[in-house]
Amino acid sequence: MRHSAGTARLRKSGRHPDRHHDLAIAIREPDARRGVLLLNPGGPGGTGLDQPKFLESLGMPKSVLDTYDLIGMDTRGVGHSSPISCGFTEDLEYYGAVPPYAVDEAAFAEQMATSKEVAERCAANDEDGTLRHVNTANMARDLDRIRLALGEEQASFLGYSYGTALGAAYASMFPDTTDRIVLDSNIGDTHLDRDGLRRYAQGMEETFPDFAEWAANEHDRYGLGETAEDVRETYFRIADELDKAPVDGINGRLFRLSTFATLYNPLSYEAAAESWKYFTDRAGGVPSEDSVVADQAPAMDNNWSVFLAVTCNDIEWPNDVAPYRQAVEDDRTTYPSSVQPPRTSCRVHSGKLHRPNPR
Repeated sequence: MRHSAGTARLRKSGRHPDRHHDLAIAIREPDARRGVLLLNPGGPGGTGLDQPKFLESLGMPKSVLDTYDLIGMDTRGVGHSSPISCGFTEDLEYYGAVPPYAVDEAAFAEQMATSKEVAERCAANDEDGTLRHVNTANMARDLDRIRLALGEEQASFLGYSYGTALGAAYASMFPDTTDRIVLDSNIGDTHLDRDGLRRYAQGMEETFPDFAEWAANEHDRYGLGETAEDVRETYFRIADELDKAPVDGINGRLFRLSTFATLYNPLSYEAAAESWKYFTDRAGGVPSEDSVVADQAPAMDNNWSVFLAVTCNDIEWPNDVAPYRQAVEDDRTTYPSSVQPPRTSCRVHSGKLHRPNPR
């Protein structure tokens, strides 16, 4: 077997066949084969060039490795594939793809102002009009063009998280040229909409007891609570104290967001517990306002920009702020442990981010 890499030149859209963008591709070729297996790690915005080697290192079954060319790629707008940028810099307190918990109306208003600034930056940096073409349907078309460029009659697909939306769109748009489709950690549709993003909060609320039970069993080590109920109370106490007085640049919103991220995988439970213990020992002390979020902005600019472009372009978003505010108020009660994701950067009120473009 061997690994190779290359690029494919693809059309930006059906409306503009003379405009192109380059897509970076990585290939792992077996000695005997059934066909090609296109890979996507999720996002939208995550690089997929390393997926063949990454999945092999995690122990992908030999039966798969022996029969498929594993095809990793940066989807349009990502990494080496005509990357896009909204211009995220250290001066903008942006928290990433999933906006942080809005503890009250003031926090919601702050998130609204940030979202407006993000939309304006995206528009200002979109000098060639590429953003409107970065959407799930076009990414699915790119997959089929890669299949065609590889000389294959059909292609199989393996996608995780948002990759399941891309895979579902790919199979539905190209039923005659898709072979086997595997969707892992399904988001439930061919796109992320308001309901889909709100399910992040539901997912954390439903996953939290698993961590709480684990932490309770490790009480002698971390001191977070002898029962799952005690651990939950510790979580709310830390978040409340950090809301009042941040520690090392971490406020309650960031604490909730970091906990959300660590609950994705039980392998992260120890890191979460160590973090909680750290803040348990220091919360309530002298506050520190130094930001730890701003440092991530330049490195995450491309990832965050693609996430915004795809989610904003895939569907219509309400123009009125009322549905977003009501969703936050409802979820704050229904899912008190979690983040609140009003995707307000997609609102047309900013006049900046584009409406969906199906082509």
